Amino acid sequence: MVSPHALRMIGAAYLEQRGGTLESTYPILKAILKPWLWGWFSWTLEGVENIPRKGPALLAFNHISYLDPLAAAYVVDKAGRIPRFLAKSELFQDKRIAWILRGAKQIEVQRGTRAAPMALDRAFAALDKGEIVVVFPEGTISTDPDLTPLPPKTGIARLALGTKAPVIPCGVWGTQNVWPKGYKKHWLPPRQDILARVGEPLDISAYSDDRDGWHSVGARVMEEIRVLVAGLRPIVPDRRRPKKTAA
Repeated sequence: MVSPHALRMIGAAYLEQRGGTLESTYPILKAILKPWLWGWFSWTLEGVENIPRKGPALLAFNHISYLDPLAAAYVVDKAGRIPRFLAKSELFQDKRIAWILRGAKQIEVQRGTRAAPMALDRAFAALDKGEIVVVFPEGTISTDPDLTPLPPKTGIARLALGTKAPVIPCGVWGTQNVWPKGYKKHWLPPRQDILARVGEPLDISAYSDDRDGWHSVGARVMEEIRVLVAGLRPIVPDRRRPKKTAA
């Protein structure tokens, strides 16, 4: 079994398709991770048919756990597509996984630097090529005690309005019970429930591609995600437990 640490490091940069051909590390990642994900967790997926079988699309997920990128990748794989992720630059600086990220041609996000806008440029290019781009609009794992989604960054709206690619809201739940932020990890027992619900594409044609439009589209995407997650919450209780601290 792949170690939890290794999974965390590669989770945000799982798969990619470029120009219709598989990147060099894709077969390795899929061969290792897909059977493990299938066997270790109990999956309930809804709305996978809303992911287009070809052409560009933006999938927007809520972010509640370090496991979310792998869960999102599993969902998109079920639709017969290969997701592309934007990965923070810290992952590219880790020699243990840098070769995986570069081999998969993932998008490096240098947050808080002048180079940060380049990530959007590369995401635009991916969408122009007809690829699936997965985005966590919040930009980080939710810090809300109840895991309510945080306000979105503008990236999701700028990509959607700038490319006219369909933007599809998605909700994930249950991952917080396995690999939460700031709480104890619980990889055992196996077959813990992970739920994902894919919504229908949003019509954003009425919004302008400017700052006002970005905020309006972002707010609408997050509201749709909140509705999806609200329907999943009652099915699987939130079982997070605080880390033990020294007396």
